[in-house]
Amino acid sequence: QLTEQDKQQVLDIVDKYSSRALRVLAIAVRTFESMPFDASNEDLSTDQKFEACRANLKLMGLVASIDPDRDGVPQSVLAARGAGIR
Repeated sequence: QLTEQDKQQVLDIVDKYSSRALRVLAIAVRTFESMPFDASNEDLSTDQKFEACRANLKLMGLVASIDPDRDGVPQSVLAARGAGIR
């Protein structure tokens, strides 16, 4: 269980990487001996099943990656600026 101080420390790291235009993924795990919901219950939504699965996860770490420019983006940005769009 992460303390509030731990959570803030993780968020600070995410903010640090995000401010450098990096995408950040949190990697977390949990071992199941069985699914944490009744798979035969057709009334459960996908969101409810996902919520049950993501409870009590253990944070393993963060991964930061660069998101390279797509073709044409620099030219589009320059054209928008030239048109007075910010």
